[in-house]
Amino acid sequence: MSDWKEKTKLRLPAVLLLAASLLFWGLYDRYKVVGNPLFVPITLEHAAAVQGDCSESKGHFILKVEPGGKIARVRFRAALEKDKPKLIRVRGQMKTDGVVEGENGWNCARLILVQRDAENKWIPCEHGVLSFIETQRWTSGFAVLEVQENARFIDLQLEQIGKEGTAEFDRLVVEPVELRASYIWMRNLFAGLWILMGAIYFFRCRLHRRRLKLFILLNALAIVVGVLMPEKWIKETSEHIEEDAVKVVAAVVTTKSTPPPIEPLETNPATVTASAKEKHPSSEQEAQEKVKEVSESVGGAHGVGHFLLFASLCFLVYWSAALERQHRSYYFKVALDILLFAAITESLQFLTMDRTPGIKDWFVDFYGMLTALLLFVVLKFCFSLKGRKT
Repeated sequence: MSDWKEKTKLRLPAVLLLAASLLFWGLYDRYKVVGNPLFVPITLEHAAAVQGDCSESKGHFILKVEPGGKIARVRFRAALEKDKPKLIRVRGQMKTDGVVEGENGWNCARLILVQRDAENKWIPCEHGVLSFIETQRWTSGFAVLEVQENARFIDLQLEQIGKEGTAEFDRLVVEPVELRASYIWMRNLFAGLWILMGAIYFFRCRLHRRRLKLFILLNALAIVVGVLMPEKWIKETSEHIEEDAVKVVAAVVTTKSTPPPIEPLETNPATVTASAKEKHPSSEQEAQEKVKEVSESVGGAHGVGHFLLFASLCFLVYWSAALERQHRSYYFKVALDILLFAAITESLQFLTMDRTPGIKDWFVDFYGMLTALLLFVVLKFCFSLKGRKT
């Protein structure tokens, strides 16, 4: 019992700092409003354009698309003055019911903020706030978007451009903001505290004496770098990975689906080509569907990274403990420490500009740790049997 008390006291500072981080950053708004909302009120009668089956009551919008029917869209427009803001924050809630994705990934239910120039041309830049398919419960979301230099108009668009389904929107607010001066100081303060905490625990937990300390340290650093990586980089990496995966799968599908050669004297070549197309659909389209299924099942490259990094960290720590001949109770304590480390690294995302902690990521970390634990137990059992036989 005294050993457990000592271990609890040892981890108490990290737990307290984690609780302080979650409480402070959960209540602290890093942006301050610097002007009036751009759209007041946000009702259907004040919309610049309405398309499809759209209804509204007290700011609550419902957009429906029947199977085979037309898309639904509501657009609000605001003109920007010469002293236009540099940042605009869009907030709102959204839920969907049976939304079926169209031909492209953006053919879904979504809330976006589009910027246009003086000639009413769309300006390519970040514009997404919320986007859903299938059935999703009410979800709050926000995005802080940079106003482009040549932007003259801002369009707030509520869309259901999937094949079918219903999308609902509520509590929509679009307002000019700027970053608080205190944010930089608070971010540096918490970053310094976590760096100090990491240095203290590195020695208090005797991590410098572990058998696999170098691999463990590199793995932990990779996790920290991953959680601090900008969202834009993650999206670009995911897109590149999916593109490469589509090419690989398309090549495999093409190889498997290529029909056997047919004697030209017995069959008309035009008939063979038409028959092959009927029996063997587009390999690229089939590849995209397969990659999409896999991507959705694992949460994309982001989810895979979480899973693999924590699985490898857990396996390295356990294998190091086995080499050090630690007591069985040590493995349970280490599991709790890794889960605490997962929560701490998630809280570090409060220190980034475009990412926030998520409980889903923590569960992915937990699944990775659990998988590594099972793998470690199996391997250790196999090695023990081999040792008994020899």
